[in-house]
Amino acid sequence: MDMTLDPLNSGSIKRIRQACANCRRKKTKCSGERPVCFHCRRNRLTCVYEPYSTTISDPPAPPLAPTASIPTDQSNAKLLQRLSTIESRLAELSGCAPAGNGNNLSEFSLPGNHISTSGESGARSFPPAPVLRSVLGTYFEHVHNQPYSYFQEASFHEKLQWNVLPRCLVLAVLSSAVRFSKHDYYAGRTQEASERYARESWLSVLTEHLTAEDNLNVHVVQTVNLLAVVDYTAGRVSSGWLKIGLAARISQDLHMMDEPNQWLPFTEQEERRRAFWSAYLIDKLISCGRSRPLVILNEDCKVQLPCDEHTFREGEWKKTNTIEQLLSWNTEVTESPSPFALVILMASIFGRCTRYVHQNRRADEIPPWDPKSEFSAINSSLLLLESYSKIGTRRVSDILQTETESVDRKEVGHLVFARALFHLCHCLLNHPFLVRLRLKAFGSKAPTSFSARSLQVGCDHARHIMDVLRDAHESGCLIESSFYAYCIAIAGGVHSLASHFEHQSATRRQSDISHYFNESLDSLGRLAKLWVHAANMAVRLQEFHNISHQFASLLDPTCLTEDVDPASQELLWSMIDYGILGADPNQKPLTPQNTIPTLQTPSSGALGSDILENMQLQFENANQDIFTGLTPTMRLNEAEYLLNCSPRANGMI
Repeated sequence: MDMTLDPLNSGSIKRIRQACANCRRKKTKCSGERPVCFHCRRNRLTCVYEPYSTTISDPPAPPLAPTASIPTDQSNAKLLQRLSTIESRLAELSGCAPAGNGNNLSEFSLPGNHISTSGESGARSFPPAPVLRSVLGTYFEHVHNQPYSYFQEASFHEKLQWNVLPRCLVLAVLSSAVRFSKHDYYAGRTQEASERYARESWLSVLTEHLTAEDNLNVHVVQTVNLLAVVDYTAGRVSSGWLKIGLAARISQDLHMMDEPNQWLPFTEQEERRRAFWSAYLIDKLISCGRSRPLVILNEDCKVQLPCDEHTFREGEWKKTNTIEQLLSWNTEVTESPSPFALVILMASIFGRCTRYVHQNRRADEIPPWDPKSEFSAINSSLLLLESYSKIGTRRVSDILQTETESVDRKEVGHLVFARALFHLCHCLLNHPFLVRLRLKAFGSKAPTSFSARSLQVGCDHARHIMDVLRDAHESGCLIESSFYAYCIAIAGGVHSLASHFEHQSATRRQSDISHYFNESLDSLGRLAKLWVHAANMAVRLQEFHNISHQFASLLDPTCLTEDVDPASQELLWSMIDYGILGADPNQKPLTPQNTIPTLQTPSSGALGSDILENMQLQFENANQDIFTGLTPTMRLNEAEYLLNCSPRANGMI
């Protein structure tokens, strides 16, 4: 039997029956406290006591690659973990666990209706157990697969019971889900709760993972991905962008761009894939702006695309294509990609589109109508995706009505998102301002028919964005993703410019354009109840519409040689750049300098400022007690630099 001094009761001898896995691996004396020994508590490690059968001898060799017909390894792993958990609980009940584990904040459990943690501070960082369970349920209803996907729901709850989910991840999940919660515990304070949980989660990542040796894993990637979205949508643009860069680098360090080890359970293999592809997806979406190059490149992605939801839920394995295979016209595809895989494919094309719009340095060399141009290549890729998914050929309501028994609403949500991205790409490629910039270099050589056709295509796809989202919403789908705000704002900007075009066809009457523009504002107002950046976009869109008549010349194919003054160009760029469009409009005036006075119209004030003022009043009048257990204010202020890593982190771009 191993014998060691008890660090909490120096001078006494404590006889322990078993050392934890960390102490055995590092060949150090283990104090034997349950559930966390002194060594793990001091080094902030996850302390695991393995069953005796796995600790008597050296660890066994990795099991053989699992097959679909013999899921023995996965079952054994679950059984061993359950035995370990039961052993820890028995040790606690028998009084073997000391009372002084306050420094370990990384584990908690949900036995019955009571939440227990490895320390008072950790316990107070989480809501009561019933509230926690409610918010986690909200996460899988409103956040999971909207569009990012990280967990198999059953596996997540099981790991929560096993105490193997790190504290930072649970806090990040709470931060992402609480804005959708209807629980009385957060009445009027969901936004503040989201911010507090996000801060605590990020501090936990810094102290327990980034500054600890060999403590990076897929959970850290999942956490930082979630926090990047929270930051970006709250207006901390640079902070969110830097976080997704960090998540991408961690995933690459863990070789998540390659296929996972085959000895892992199938569910964990797919979770690793989805964590990587979610990081890839976020990278593509939030890099839609100038001076924000992409981090993850297609040629580095060797891992196969996500499988369908049924296969994932059942914990089965399925061979799927890689992104390179599906982006090639020569690949023989025998089975349609899963809806989540279609989102990834569409995001890849969208990333190429944003590089062309914001960062293409050779735009003046090849005209967009040339078959060798990037404009033509992107349109070709969009046709390829259309062949995979039949985008635009079926309404969402028709899909739900004809396939009620077999349709998966989460997968329908991915189809809706892919369609919205598809139409968004066409809106950006054919945006009146951007087309004018591309054609100006060619002067009188630019065919007027190209400009006129681009305007019509852009207007049509702006209308399609609103049609798809309206149809999905009326069919009962959740249209709550933060990125929908950007899609709607771009469509609204196109409608605003088109409303001043004098040569509308019979099918594009002014009343139709006004209807779609007003619908864009209404949709942003609905999303503003959930997302701060959506409220900012609504204000900017309304103010832009009040002055958009000054840019009517952009739509005239005969006026391509006229210059647009720099201030007006900056204004028009601000209506396309995701980071600027979602930033607080009060921090950077929208109107061009020295040309247009500050805009304070009744419609714009009522639409945007009231939303933000009401949110602020709710925070000020709400009960403050539910957050008293979180990190003290002084600590939060000291961490502000780490949370917002750039002087431009609040959207000051």
